[in-house]
Amino acid sequence: MGSLPLDNSTTTESAGPFQAIYDSVHDAILVVDGEEGSLVDANRRASELFGYPKAELAGMPLGALSLGLAPYTQEDAMGWVQKAQEGEPLTLDWLAKNHAGRLFWVEMNLLRATLGGAERILITARDISERKRSEREHSARLKRAEAQNAVSLALAGAGPDFEAALDLIVRYLAVQVGDLCLMHLLDEDGRLRLAGMSQAYLNGADLLPAVDEAAAESRAHPPLHPVLGSGKALALSDPSGAAPLAHVPPSFHPYFRHYQIHSLLVIPMRFQERVIGTITMAKGGGRHGYPFEDQAMLQGLADRTALTITNGNLYRQNLRQAEELQKINAELERRVAERTAQLEEANEQLRLMATTDALTGLANRRHFDSVLEAELRRACRCKRGLALLLADVDFFKRYNDRYGHIAGDECLQAVGQTMRSVFRRASELPARYGGEEFAVILPNVDMDQALKVAEKLRAAMAAREIPHEASEASAHVTLSIGVASMLPTPGTRSADLIAMADSALYVSKKTGRNRATPYRECQD
Repeated sequence: MGSLPLDNSTTTESAGPFQAIYDSVHDAILVVDGEEGSLVDANRRASELFGYPKAELAGMPLGALSLGLAPYTQEDAMGWVQKAQEGEPLTLDWLAKNHAGRLFWVEMNLLRATLGGAERILITARDISERKRSEREHSARLKRAEAQNAVSLALAGAGPDFEAALDLIVRYLAVQVGDLCLMHLLDEDGRLRLAGMSQAYLNGADLLPAVDEAAAESRAHPPLHPVLGSGKALALSDPSGAAPLAHVPPSFHPYFRHYQIHSLLVIPMRFQERVIGTITMAKGGGRHGYPFEDQAMLQGLADRTALTITNGNLYRQNLRQAEELQKINAELERRVAERTAQLEEANEQLRLMATTDALTGLANRRHFDSVLEAELRRACRCKRGLALLLADVDFFKRYNDRYGHIAGDECLQAVGQTMRSVFRRASELPARYGGEEFAVILPNVDMDQALKVAEKLRAAMAAREIPHEASEASAHVTLSIGVASMLPTPGTRSADLIAMADSALYVSKKTGRNRATPYRECQD
């Protein structure tokens, strides 16, 4: 490959010292052909970092130095290279892969440069795996804490009808621990029964079997039996995905292959040294497998869940006995009725803890308030911006009066569908604020960005063209939106941000509706 291609002005006398500096700097340096996206040259540090001899790096596609999965493909790499060719220096975190196949994180800086008389992209790269590891561990600790809190809340209200709590636990573990969670319980005949299934990928459920099909396979599929017999967890991690694939029924194979599942963790649910079921977690993509901390946390939650299930089943048995003795033991019947009332109250509390608005499918007001408080603290701690959208369906009362309340509910459902289609990032939380009012929490978003997504929401709703003959703003259903963004301080309250967005919403309504207004215009 030779030395770095120097431009035409570089003298022969200066090329040697320049090459020495080029090879001695701490950062890896890659020179890329902007048209083809292939490597033209690299320094010694790049050869060491990626594990290839310099001669092998020549002509290699930039994307070959990465995972090969979106967003770390050659196509993604060419996108960044093209942006750099436009003259704007870029910095990004890139999941790289060395010659031995080991994945690691690098910080890449892309800069357009003229080298050897040709336009090139000069990339400097440094290993930031340790920084990413610290960030990942911090995030994992938070998610473990959130998962523990969620499961504790679910178990606190569980009684003999504990299935709703199990479903909530499975959904929380899929989201917080990732990516797929299955819960199996042992029936009296000793065969596995699927008690819950949830996954975190968007549209991923389409690749999973139907519940009935999965339940039937669970009864016939034997690989989990060693966990049931030993009472010890099974942890597998295989970059090829072959090992996890061998431990699940065939109906799960499309999901495992599509998301490149590489890690499987099967946790026994134990009560007094007896295994009553399992919790299975599966993770894929470019993320790391399950650390020991996840396994320890899940084992604790699994055992607590086993205790709740066992107590619930015991209660059911006792209740049946009480009913049989009802005619000869009135006092026992009274105690059973009292206990049943307590359990019904606990189940009602569990229902109230649900976070979803039943009509629209969005987060409900209780969940919105909780998340806004948490994001406010996080934004203050991390010194990052926090934005809030408040939206109102224009002339909704007239819509109800004109078309009826059933159509009104369908209209609100359409708003919910539109918001879910616009706000799809995990960090964004669209919610039903109350009645025909909706809200969106946007962490780490400034006013300009918030205005863009607010306008996107407004336009998406208008594009549905739901007729609204009673509206003065449009012939179709439209939204008025108030936009607020701030950099919180320790004294900032969630009510402050809500009040700002509400003021902006008022201006949107006052100035004609069917528009998005930033809070700053309320101050002018």
